[in-house]
Amino acid sequence: MSDKKIFEFHFRNIDKDFEPTKEVIESRGYKRAVKSFQIKYPKIKSALVQWLKDEKSVSKEQKLPMGRKKKIGR
Repeated sequence: MSDKKIFEFHFRNIDKDFEPTKEVIESRGYKRAVKSFQIKYPKIKSALVQWLKDEKSVSKEQKLPMGRKKKIGR
């Protein structure tokens, strides 16, 4: 049995007149899934992420890009 989880990203595609789109990514963790999603879609500003945890559906609104922002001017 694999230890990977299936993450579903629901977002509005900017390139196709804001058409609702769904992307499925299989990954070991939440952060890895979000990072791989934002590489595929660099223009998306937020996405709804759904996955199963202990056989219960969990969802979260994730702002993109996720990660550390470099500080300029120091």
